[in-house]
Amino acid sequence: MLWQRLITGPLLILMLIGLAWLDETAATWGLVDPTDGSVHAWAPRGMVLLCFCALVVAPLLAREIAGMLARSGSAVHEWPCMVAAVLGAGSMWWLGAGETVTTKAAGAALAVPIVLITLIAFALMRRRSAAGASSTVAGVLLSWAYAGLPWAFWIALDRAQGPAVLAGAILTVKSTDIGAYFTGMAIGRTKLIPWLSPGKTREGFVGGLMTGAGVGALLAWWSGDCAWVAAPIDPRLGAIAGAVFGIIGPIGDLAESLLKREARVKDSGHLLPGMGGVHDVADSLLLTAPLAWLLLA
Repeated sequence: MLWQRLITGPLLILMLIGLAWLDETAATWGLVDPTDGSVHAWAPRGMVLLCFCALVVAPLLAREIAGMLARSGSAVHEWPCMVAAVLGAGSMWWLGAGETVTTKAAGAALAVPIVLITLIAFALMRRRSAAGASSTVAGVLLSWAYAGLPWAFWIALDRAQGPAVLAGAILTVKSTDIGAYFTGMAIGRTKLIPWLSPGKTREGFVGGLMTGAGVGALLAWWSGDCAWVAAPIDPRLGAIAGAVFGIIGPIGDLAESLLKREARVKDSGHLLPGMGGVHDVADSLLLTAPLAWLLLA
C-alpha cells in the first residue's frame, strides 16, 4: 500500500545515510598508538558497508532468489546461494590497493565462479546423484553475479569517492523509480511491456529518466560543497549518470519481474512493509552498480 511505502521509503533512506555516516566516522576517527603516537583509523573506508552488504543484504537477496528459483522448479538450495552472494559482495575489496595487488585481486575475483563450480561439483559427486546439477550450478552463479557482485561495485565507489557520492548515486537510482512511478500514475497511458509488467508505462519510463537526470545534476552540483567527497562530480556528468540510471534501472526491475513471473509470486519476499522483499527494493540498484562505478569512481 502507498502509505506503507511512504513510511518504509524514508526509513530506508535514513538507514542509508546512517550507514554512510558510520562508515565515514570509522574511517576518519582514529585510535592513538601509545608506542609511537601514530593515529590509526577504526576501520578502512568501506568496511562498515562491506559488513552490512556481505552479512545482511546479499544473503537475504540470495535467499529470495533461491526461493523463486525453487518455486520455478529448479533444484537449488538456499545456503550455497547465500554463500556465493557473500563472496560476490567481497570480491572487489582489494581493488585499488596498488597495481600489483589490483591485478592479483582482479584475478582472484574472476576465479571465484570457478571455485564455486568446483565445490558444487564435489558436493554433487558426494551425493552420488546428478539430478538438478545444472540448475544448482546456475542458481549459485546467479547468486554470486546478481545478488553479491553489484554490492562490491557500490563499495568500490564508496572507497574511491567517499560516502556522499555513494549515497547520492543510490538516491539518484531510486529517484528514477519514484519519478517513473508517479509519472505513470499521473499520465501513463501506453504500456511498456504489458505481458511482463502491466503497471509500467512508456510515459513513466520517460518520467523516471528525466527525474534521474535532474536529481543527478542537482546532487553533483552539491558535491562541490560537500566535505565527504574525494573529487566533486561535474553536474553534466551527474545528469548523464542519472539518465543512464533511468534506462538501466528499469531493466533491472524487469529482470526481477521475469523471475517473479516464472515463480508465480507478486513479491520476492515480505520483509519490507508496502515494498515486498529485499529484491523488490534493490532491483534497480543491481544492474546500475557497475555503471555507477565506471562513471563516478
